[in-house]
Amino acid sequence: MALRFIQKSQLLKQTSIRQATRYFASESKQSAHHYPQETFGTNAWRNGVAIVVAGFVWYRIDQHLTQSGDEKHPFTRWIEYHMTTSEENDSINAAQLAGAEAAAEYKLLAQDAQRPPIYRMRYPESFERASPRALVTGNQTDLSDLKVRID
Repeated sequence: MALRFIQKSQLLKQTSIRQATRYFASESKQSAHHYPQETFGTNAWRNGVAIVVAGFVWYRIDQHLTQSGDEKHPFTRWIEYHMTTSEENDSINAAQLAGAEAAAEYKLLAQDAQRPPIYRMRYPESFERASPRALVTGNQTDLSDLKVRID
């Protein structure tokens, strides 16, 4: 660890300190700074004037179009041309509503559904306790395929 510290300190000695100093405005050795001249002829002023002129021209054209006797502005007609009609929107909404109603009815039906009741015997081992000799005629049932579940 000490060896690394010594190597780093030697590297610091080799760097020139003159390169690390900052030059402030009062200590600058360059006296030939050329800054661009600040006038009102920059691109920002030119672009601003162009926007104002374009706005005025658009306002005059818009006034001329609306006073020509048409009931709707051309821009409004263009928007209406690209929109879907209200009849199509109504039919789409009605189809969506019918689908939502069918889904709601099915959900209610599925929520109210119940499994069939399972009748459980109280003592399922009673099937195995009966004597095969004490059977009364007519009371015997075939229980060969009966599977007793003990859950």
